[in-house]
Amino acid sequence: MPPQREPSPSSSDVVDPDSFRNRFAWHPEPELIGIRSAELNRRALEDAGARIWEAALDYVFEHGIERATGEPIGYRDMRSLYYGDALGPGAAPSDPTPLADLLDEFRTRLAPHMLNPWHPRQFSYFTPPPLVASIAGETVAQWLNQGIDVWNCGPVGAFVEEEVVRWLSDLVGYPAERFGQRDGPFGVLTSGGVMANFMALTLARDVHLRRVRGLDRPPRGASLEGVRVYVSDQAHFSIARGLSELGFPDDTLAILPSDDRFRLTAPTVAEAVEHDRRAGLVPLAIAAVAGSTNTGSVDDVPGLAEVARAEHLWLHVDAAYGAAARISPRLSGRVPGLELADSVTVDPHKWLFQAYDIGALVVRRRTDLLDTFHRSPEYYRGGDVQDPDATHEPLNFYRYGMEGSRRLRALKLWLSWKHLGSSGLARLVETTWDVAAHLARSCRGADDFEILPAEPELSVVCLRHLPGGRSPARALPPGALDRHQDWLATALEASGDGWLSTTTLRGETWLRAGNVNYLATESDVDRLLETLRRLAAKRAVKAG
Repeated sequence: MPPQREPSPSSSDVVDPDSFRNRFAWHPEPELIGIRSAELNRRALEDAGARIWEAALDYVFEHGIERATGEPIGYRDMRSLYYGDALGPGAAPSDPTPLADLLDEFRTRLAPHMLNPWHPRQFSYFTPPPLVASIAGETVAQWLNQGIDVWNCGPVGAFVEEEVVRWLSDLVGYPAERFGQRDGPFGVLTSGGVMANFMALTLARDVHLRRVRGLDRPPRGASLEGVRVYVSDQAHFSIARGLSELGFPDDTLAILPSDDRFRLTAPTVAEAVEHDRRAGLVPLAIAAVAGSTNTGSVDDVPGLAEVARAEHLWLHVDAAYGAAARISPRLSGRVPGLELADSVTVDPHKWLFQAYDIGALVVRRRTDLLDTFHRSPEYYRGGDVQDPDATHEPLNFYRYGMEGSRRLRALKLWLSWKHLGSSGLARLVETTWDVAAHLARSCRGADDFEILPAEPELSVVCLRHLPGGRSPARALPPGALDRHQDWLATALEASGDGWLSTTTLRGETWLRAGNVNYLATESDVDRLLETLRRLAAKRAVKAG
């Protein structure tokens, strides 16, 4: 039985209410600053909460679902509108402002100019409409203000993160019965995929390269030379950035060509590894992608795992986007083999519909995180325990990653997963995939659109409008079709009726629809294509 606590006096019993209120009389709303008791503050906070919620919903219904992006305005004009004639930030405000005035400023100065994830034809950079439970979790987490670094700073919060990490580990496919054991799977929540990929490369350096070179300490300096890490030409920029920041020379990254479906294949890597070994180099790792940013392509992870096992390479899979497909029994086969990796990146703020920010690094062996990141600052007393069994020793998350102080990111995903269940999240993932598949079919069946690849693997569709149809479009001078896509993307943004990004594939410009928008329907796709046709027709008339 836990020790029984003696009842403590209420906070309101030890101060005079009027005297306490006067401590904050310098502010026009002292009851929103000096929070001490329900009697003093609750009504004012309830009123403030209602005003804040109203301002948020005003944004959603007056702007968010009305335009895919904010009012059409260029970058310099937007700076002028926001900053005024100075075109840049001024000094911090010296005097307080009532909350109601600030919410009015939000409504007029900020809300009309956002990228709007709530719009049903907004298919942007994997920015979903966040689930209401996720918003609730983020809101409550800020009130709780728990630090998820040392167990004492956020005791139950550490367990919430541990539980969510277990769910993500199950999603990856690591053995559930070994979760949390010394040599079993574990993980840590991050700000996003960039940090998760950086941490994974740190593991490859400090755990695997140390082992490969037979060193008695983590490799640094000259020990990082002559190493190779293999990626496809569709790999995320964070892999190259991470290697650079970790001290590896520029030639460490071996960028290999993807196949006709933008996937990295096992024979391509095996050939590169053999060539590099003959040249006296040290193959270290494969950084595969399961759901690339450009096309949603999924590398041959099972085949790459065989190469990694045969050649003693670290296998990391950047599944920031694609891992969520595994929550759907219908779609899980499109992202195979994650359980074969040493480390996997997952981003719930993409295809699990979470509010920014929440990413994750999930690893096969818990001790890899401890061996890489564990240091014991003197002021983290009790953090130097050697037994990583979280059922016996406090769970101090600072030992498992780059960050010390960080907020309770897990709460919003914890609430969302419980609110919808795995089956409900799967339904939303399947909905977005079905809408993307409808877009792909519609483009394949039309003479004035084309897509690449012809059969998208996940919910990203890269398309091009072909003015006049396929034959006339192919007769256009070099670069004209690329300029047409850029013009269409700009015109669509200005119209507010939809939003598509652009990308470069095989040296050509394509429109990119990355659908993680569970509010989109097939009818929205039909309207989007008609809008593109209408805008293109205006341009053709104008050009004529």
